[in-house]
Amino acid sequence: MEPTQQRVLAYEPRPGEPAAADSLEVEIVEKQRSRLIGSTVVTVVAAGLLLALTTDAPSAGLAAFFAAVAGYQLWLLVFRVLPCGRLLAYPAVVLTPGPGQLLVAGSKVSVALPGPEPRWLVVRLPESKRILLAGLRRVYFVGPDPRGRVLVGLPGGFTGRFGRITTAPARGSVELPAQPRPMVAALRDPVVTTFLRETRRRSWGMAGFFLLLAAGLLVVNQAYLDLPYTGGFVTVLAVLYAVAGLMLPVRTVTLSTAVKERPWQELHATLDIVITPNAAGGTGKAEGRVMLADGEARVLFQRAPLDLLVNVRDTQRLWLLGTPERGTKAVAGLPGYPVLGLVNLR
Repeated sequence: MEPTQQRVLAYEPRPGEPAAADSLEVEIVEKQRSRLIGSTVVTVVAAGLLLALTTDAPSAGLAAFFAAVAGYQLWLLVFRVLPCGRLLAYPAVVLTPGPGQLLVAGSKVSVALPGPEPRWLVVRLPESKRILLAGLRRVYFVGPDPRGRVLVGLPGGFTGRFGRITTAPARGSVELPAQPRPMVAALRDPVVTTFLRETRRRSWGMAGFFLLLAAGLLVVNQAYLDLPYTGGFVTVLAVLYAVAGLMLPVRTVTLSTAVKERPWQELHATLDIVITPNAAGGTGKAEGRVMLADGEARVLFQRAPLDLLVNVRDTQRLWLLGTPERGTKAVAGLPGYPVLGLVNLR
């Protein structure tokens, strides 16, 4: 069944309501904070043990690597997760920019704010979301905090991006022209195909990084680290990085195949278990029910994008690519939006 623009419902926050009113928002921040604190402590301890157990240059270099990782995690905690938690107390504001109020300069989007003084919301958005915004002409944010930072999102998206309130648009900005949003098959949808291309580029890039890191650790381990406990620890770490790298592109290949070959199917869906966000952020798990042609079936969301889960929760609709069958893994999403993920039908 080909979707139409009027029939596709998408998640949006309630204007004037604090983001913290949704307990899922608070749980995401709390889990990310706990994960970063725990992983920073573990990384610092690992660096300290390496320095205490060995004194050669390769071990010191590996300890420096762990210290750098700990520093990056600490930066994420202080400058990303904690400010995000404070911004959740602010009410959501929805903007519908008119002519001359929506500008773009590369990846930077500037949206004019209402009021007597010139103020602009400036945020970086990937290409898929810029295409979406050109069609929807609708954006929401929470904040700003005392430093002018805000969390910015688009309809259909639950997770936000950091932006700022400034007195002028981004330098070199030009108007983002309005674009029609015909609801077409996923293969011809510019938002979906661009999002898939971004996902593919990101997953292969991360896969290459993890594999190179694993190879580097194994080379250093074999050439320099001769203590059994140190060598064993590094070997296990390298194997974990290698497995993580090899698994990343698998999801992208599955999504690409579904987008190329299958039409959208709309199902009525109900979540029976509340969404549980994963500690790493961006994904979560839940269970629910959908109505298939042969009766009711269970649907399992495991490491599914939070954007997908929240859209199912709030709209009670599950859009699948292809004909849904029990006992299979299906690609789910939202027609016309940068939302794609995998679900299991039982």
